[in-house]
Amino acid sequence: MSQLVVRPARVEDKPVILAFCQKTFSWGDYIAEVWERWLQSTSGQLLVATIDTQPVGVVFAEWLGNRAAWMAGMRVDPDYRRHGVASALDQAARDFGRAHDCRIARLATSIKNIPAQTLLEKIGYRRVARFNEWEADAAPNDFSRWRVAQTNDIELILVSWSNSEIQITGHSLAPDEHWRWREIDSARLRQHIVAREIRVSERNWGMAVAHQDGDWSGLLIHAAVGDTQAIFEFAVAMRGESNHRGFKHVEAMLPDLAIVNEAMARAEYQSDSGMLIYECAL
Repeated sequence: MSQLVVRPARVEDKPVILAFCQKTFSWGDYIAEVWERWLQSTSGQLLVATIDTQPVGVVFAEWLGNRAAWMAGMRVDPDYRRHGVASALDQAARDFGRAHDCRIARLATSIKNIPAQTLLEKIGYRRVARFNEWEADAAPNDFSRWRVAQTNDIELILVSWSNSEIQITGHSLAPDEHWRWREIDSARLRQHIVAREIRVSERNWGMAVAHQDGDWSGLLIHAAVGDTQAIFEFAVAMRGESNHRGFKHVEAMLPDLAIVNEAMARAEYQSDSGMLIYECAL
């Protein structure tokens, strides 16, 4: 009988893994771009599944603080699906989380990836939030009303966050620059404020991170808190700031909530995709 083993990844696994990841999505895959970072991570472990020593699957497990683990990049060679590879990788990733005192495991998958959603529910994950992805071009809009946040704004930001329907709908989470959904707390806010990535206006605020990837350059909106009008104004302002900084685009990943969806559509952002966030207890 074939032997299925999950072990830490090795340098020599890379060509085999990338070979079966080339056509994961219509545009390819991102595993090649993160392989070295994941392999050398001091906060996570890159795991490889083998059948008779042949690498047939991969996943990255990482602890994020707040006793939460993040699972990313699970891939299984199409020739070895329905062999229990995904379940074995998930179990090994959960074991990593438990070993680092994590009590929750989370991950994200596309709203269009129905097979992944079916598998996740089968192995004990539950869906806790949906985030819609929005896109718009930069535009010469006024953004002067939204000032760069200072550390003395943290308390007000946390109060508005804790009282927000957006926080509840998003399960208290927001994506970061590596597309890991993490809790917003004072420590994380401080990091973004130091990086000048938080904008405030009265009791409303938003988070926008500059990003460049090949030909794509722009701002990524990871949070927007306020009523419909405030979110609309922030979305318009970020198109303006992106234009001012010489970027071409703006993207946003925000909770699936009526006031958010209305605001983004009014600001002339388009959406045809998104991510589902799942979690399970460890």
